[in-house]
Amino acid sequence: MLSQLRAVTRASHDRLDAAFGALDLGAADDCARFLAAHAVALKGLDAPFRRFVEEELDMPCPDFPAMLAADLAERGLSMSALPAPEPDACVHAPCGGAGVAYVIAGSRLGNAVIRAEGYHGRETGLPSRYMEDDTGHAVWKALNTWARARSFGPSEERAVEAAALATFAHFETAFAVGSNMETPRADG
Repeated sequence: MLSQLRAVTRASHDRLDAAFGALDLGAADDCARFLAAHAVALKGLDAPFRRFVEEELDMPCPDFPAMLAADLAERGLSMSALPAPEPDACVHAPCGGAGVAYVIAGSRLGNAVIRAEGYHGRETGLPSRYMEDDTGHAVWKALNTWARARSFGPSEERAVEAAALATFAHFETAFAVGSNMETPRADG
């Protein structure tokens, strides 16, 4: 299932990587935009992600929205002021949570790259809880084990694929919102 998801979502993944890759995470404004985009996306995706992690994977779910809220507050931004676009309903369908988890937990693997390259905040004494978090790796490993141990029927495969594609699309929408937002100026 995971290799199938990788193939089905390749173009979506590449588009999203290119979009986020256009940000200079060493710059305060772009780092804030990155965090805000993730916060916008997770507002609509946290419920199916949390349900899948806790009920299907039977493990505690990392509280990414709380991490992002704290990170944004330290940067003068309010998570509650950010819009909350609704993702496609397929993310809430049976088996949809697996597709959501594939994207969200998979995105956490990129944290190692971000940390290695550095970002604004880490170098200035204000590390991001969200970017420094490693709990997503445990979710990724558990998802891999869960997917290998399970047989998927054709309709379940389609549901997981649709939810993964919808999750990528939702992150693209969130990126458009987050990358166009005004960030507070350090000089007032």
